[in-house]
Amino acid sequence: MKFSEIIKGDVLLKSWFSRNVLLFLLISVLWILFIANRYNIEGKVRAIKQTTKEIKELEMKRTSIKTQYQKSSMMIELEKNLSSVGVGVSREPIKKVILITENE
Repeated sequence: MKFSEIIKGDVLLKSWFSRNVLLFLLISVLWILFIANRYNIEGKVRAIKQTTKEIKELEMKRTSIKTQYQKSSMMIELEKNLSSVGVGVSREPIKKVILITENE
């Protein structure tokens, strides 16, 4: 088979090509399926990475909320224990005392 036969199209008229047309079609179909499968897998990998990232963010948020809950539950228990002694938590906002000297 010469390059000039391929360019002129003579290769399509030869008997070996006509015998192998089905093979060429099969290879073409398999190649298309391979490309489609790879594209599909890449999409799934991207989705898995995104889901993994979201899971990590949600785990950090859960840990933060759990820590806040534990702190608040400790404060509530402390208030209950100290209320029997007569000590309680002030419900009024904190007032800031400012000392003004005569020099100012």
